[in-house]
Amino acid sequence: MARRSATPGRPPAGARQIVVASDATGHTAEGVVRAALVQFRGAEVQIHLRSHIRTAGDVRDAVRQAGRVGGLIVHTLVSQDMRSLMLTEARAQRVPTIDLLGPLLLRLEDLLALQPLAQPGLFRDADAEYRRRFEVMDFTVRHDDGQASENLPQADLVLVGVSRTSKTPLSIFLAWRGLRVANVPIVHNLPLPEELARVAPQRVVGLTIKPERLLELRRSRLQQMETPPKFPYADVRQIWAELEYARGFCARGGWPMV
Repeated sequence: MARRSATPGRPPAGARQIVVASDATGHTAEGVVRAALVQFRGAEVQIHLRSHIRTAGDVRDAVRQAGRVGGLIVHTLVSQDMRSLMLTEARAQRVPTIDLLGPLLLRLEDLLALQPLAQPGLFRDADAEYRRRFEVMDFTVRHDDGQASENLPQADLVLVGVSRTSKTPLSIFLAWRGLRVANVPIVHNLPLPEELARVAPQRVVGLTIKPERLLELRRSRLQQMETPPKFPYADVRQIWAELEYARGFCARGGWPMV
């Protein structure tokens, strides 16, 4: 069983010690160590995490800590100078080390014919950006077609329009570009959600389309659904009425139309 300690302390009796040293959060290195430790059932191990190592003094402190507890250092340091210093200091104090990142960086340098940036924290930044984009996409999907309208003020952009004006695909495209998008259908003779009035007009865009093109799209949709083609949804007069109704909404709200 692996225990975790962020600060030095008295180790449990009989427990082996591992110091995880990183120039960022250290979570990646700690995860690798824990993944390896599960292969050693019943082993008593205490993990000491030393994160944000940026100076020679930080390296020496980590080595001294490992030396005091008779432990192993597992590190992820992107700087070649810091990795070399870690190796030198650890050898001087007879502390074993495992460099998780250095060999991989060297191999990738040869493979890609590029020099690594050697900037700590880039993985964390990339991970944060991934989480942000996931949250944006999740918001957009959950607020498709008028769903969860109480959250409309949280959207970066709200798309409104009659059925088959490509609200959903455009919302997904804009979400991939980093915008939290909601879309709301305009249904003839039905009011829009009250929450839309709390959204700044410049963040609401009305989608329009030529009546002839909308008629084609709706007829195609009815064919897919095996619905009679004379259904009002694909009636040209109904389409004109819906588009005029939508234009009126956008004009009153001060929303631009595209």
